[in-house]
Amino acid sequence: MTERLYEKDAYCREFDAVVISCEEKNGAFWVALDRTAFFPEGGGQYADCGKIDETDVLDVQICDGVIVHKVAGEIQRGATVKCTLDWELRFSRMQRHSGEHILSGLVHSLFGYNNVGFHMSEPEMTVAFDGVLSQADIEKVEKLVNLTVWKNLAITISYPSDDEAKEIEYRSKLDNIENLRLVTIEGTDCCACCAPHVLRTGEIGLVKIIDATPNKGGTRLTVLAGYEALNDYSALNRANKHMMKILSVPRNDVSVAAERQTELISSLRYENQELLKRVAWSELSPIRINNCAVAFSEKLSYEELRHCANMLSAEGAELCMLFSTDDNENYIYVISSAERDTKPIVKALNENFGGKGGGKPNYAQGKIVSDSKEKIIAFAEETLK
Repeated sequence: MTERLYEKDAYCREFDAVVISCEEKNGAFWVALDRTAFFPEGGGQYADCGKIDETDVLDVQICDGVIVHKVAGEIQRGATVKCTLDWELRFSRMQRHSGEHILSGLVHSLFGYNNVGFHMSEPEMTVAFDGVLSQADIEKVEKLVNLTVWKNLAITISYPSDDEAKEIEYRSKLDNIENLRLVTIEGTDCCACCAPHVLRTGEIGLVKIIDATPNKGGTRLTVLAGYEALNDYSALNRANKHMMKILSVPRNDVSVAAERQTELISSLRYENQELLKRVAWSELSPIRINNCAVAFSEKLSYEELRHCANMLSAEGAELCMLFSTDDNENYIYVISSAERDTKPIVKALNENFGGKGGGKPNYAQGKIVSDSKEKIIAFAEETLK
């Protein structure tokens, strides 16, 4: 049985151990040690990383009750090895996991909701609750979580007996737990958990809820804590300073200025589209074939072609076949009619010119391959007789 140092001392960063076994599986080696501070994946938290001697630890799992460490190279059985954790990563996860306990405990005490899903990735973690949290609820909880963090409360680990556990009120996703391990945050929360935690809440630093989405009738929160909350704030601050410079506004006016710019861009985009439509129409020279209009242009969009087709229809054209060269010097097309079914024409056009496209009976658009405007005109004259 491997001695679990991470349960006794969450701050153990380096330790010596003896290799009990080393087995190769699928090109990697799985090492069992007589003692380890590497936390194996579990409870929604990924495994620790680090080194055994000079070999990287890639994963840590519990297999058939044995903690095994996935490493890239073989390590001699019976050897005494020096093990080192990736402490920055471990501590960041401890900050986040302890922050999650405070968050889940407060949501439970305030609203009666249960934590029904927890997953820690990098750098975020997600926490799912079986009840709906409004934006006001989330802001309230976030404030209370951080007030709890700043109280620098003690976080303790205990292993109550079965009889003792019956007298303790604690959160757990399982009804029955062997070797119960409780993580207690003074006056705030008590929860069954297998993971390492910080010693006092002050070490968490900051907890920030960055997103909330509906989840199976409840709410899923995306949360940052500790290092990762600071990193996120630093990134947002850099981005905000960049926007301040671009918009030439003070720090707190960026969102208002950005909204004004968005409205202006939207207005200018609309005006530009209308101007492009007017230019396209002014430059169009349609050919009339039996009260149908056929026209060619260059570098027009579908929207501009559709506008021209509407204008031609308003002037009395029974059917419109409009073409424009695209960036590859092929043609896009719009075929429209208020009176005729365009589908047979579209089908024939696509078959004759290797095209793709379609639409409704009175309107279709697509693309064809042709090196000659004259061939398309000849097709139109034959089709529209």
